Amino acid sequence: MPAHSTGTGTPGPRAGRALLAGLERLVGALSYLGAVLGVAVVLSMVAVVAYSVFNRYVLNTPVTWSDELSGYLVVALVMVGAAEALRRNDHIGVDLLTVRLPERARRWTEIWGMAAVCVVAVALLRSSAEMLAYSHDFEVVSEGYLEVPMWIPQGFLVPGAGLLLLAAANRILRLALGLDRPAAGHIPVDDRAP
Repeated sequence: MPAHSTGTGTPGPRAGRALLAGLERLVGALSYLGAVLGVAVVLSMVAVVAYSVFNRYVLNTPVTWSDELSGYLVVALVMVGAAEALRRNDHIGVDLLTVRLPERARRWTEIWGMAAVCVVAVALLRSSAEMLAYSHDFEVVSEGYLEVPMWIPQGFLVPGAGLLLLAAANRILRLALGLDRPAAGHIPVDDRAP
């Protein structure tokens, strides 16, 4: 019998860990790619805003489309960076109560939190896919100066939500298998205490 089999027709722990390691590599690579794309988006935003400021205050010829384009770039930045922030545990969290829980309770609280992220990611994935199809089929364009086909900026929502779902599912598996410890949080120290 192979070392990765349990004899019941189900994969054993080694196969499960190999599958999890593959998922971890996939999520890590895609999240890193999203982070690199996020850097490009931030640099693009800086260039657009600098161009707009230069034109407005130096050449006295305001650019009408820069705010609209910056808004689309912010959406792109959030969607391509969300999974990497989640994967690195860099997202904003309120740990006022959870930091005081024992590790086991923190683990289950974090698993429930990641499950909620999965639910939101699935809802976002589904609704953004429908919105994207609608915008493309009916050739919806923005009402601003750019008149951009809306499926272009909306196109960041689907892969971003999908990657967020993968990152949250990966975190749930790692927590459930005990491969990761729950976030420890920070208990503030009272300097006035003796």
